Amino acid sequence: MTCIELTDIGFSYIAGRKGIFSNLSLKFNPSEQVAIIGRNGSGKTTLAKLIIGMLKPSTGHINFDGKLIEKKSIAEIAEKVGYVFQNPNIMLFTNSVENELLLSLQRFNFTKNVKEEKINSMLDFFDIAKYRKIHPRLLSRGEKQKLALATVLIQDPDAIILDEPFSGIDMAQKIIIREFIGKLKDQKKLVIIITHDLDSVLEESNRVIALSSGKIVFDGKKTDFFKESKNLHKAGLTETYMLKMLYSLQQDGLPETILQRKEVIGFFSKRINDT
Repeated sequence: MTCIELTDIGFSYIAGRKGIFSNLSLKFNPSEQVAIIGRNGSGKTTLAKLIIGMLKPSTGHINFDGKLIEKKSIAEIAEKVGYVFQNPNIMLFTNSVENELLLSLQRFNFTKNVKEEKINSMLDFFDIAKYRKIHPRLLSRGEKQKLALATVLIQDPDAIILDEPFSGIDMAQKIIIREFIGKLKDQKKLVIIITHDLDSVLEESNRVIALSSGKIVFDGKKTDFFKESKNLHKAGLTETYMLKMLYSLQQDGLPETILQRKEVIGFFSKRINDT
């Protein structure tokens, strides 16, 4: 299982200019479900690209299981940490859905039968088997997103970073992707979700890291983050309709630890049945 630790990280896109990060330290543990939130420009995606080796810190170190990433290639890092870009088009290269998945298995010494089994499993799980021979560019945004997720999941990394996975897709597609994230939790993988969608944070994460202008303004349990509205304001975010509803229901007895829709429904259903 992969543990990722950042120590005193500094980074700037332009040498000599004020950096995005300065002395940033973080640790991600195996089996965590972490949401990295903040406004556009807060440093969320830059942080992810540092973790996967696409960018190199100007100061400090990043360790995977105690080993510096400076000693690893991007390909070696990808064996441990899968990254799903916000724009799925960036991840699609071949002339069919099937070949995209086959390409992801290229570095493994699997037999033809094992590769076929893995491909079929991904096609079935994401309900895209009917597109097997279709060119990826002909898929809808939501179907492309599912395919991009499948190309990462099929490699079975220990950790997965999802960059705005709910952007530009409808509720039906969101439900499927949430099922996918649930599977990752069941497999005890480290899941890092980069998002400004607070409603998805309510559903998918246990730990919240809030960034503002490259600084950590909160790092802790999801329940603690949403307990205080000032935490939202520190991250430059505002209450969603769902959050306003939760805060209102808390005035009617809903515990602060209950944040997911199904938990809210279960709580009030039980209270109605008990009366």
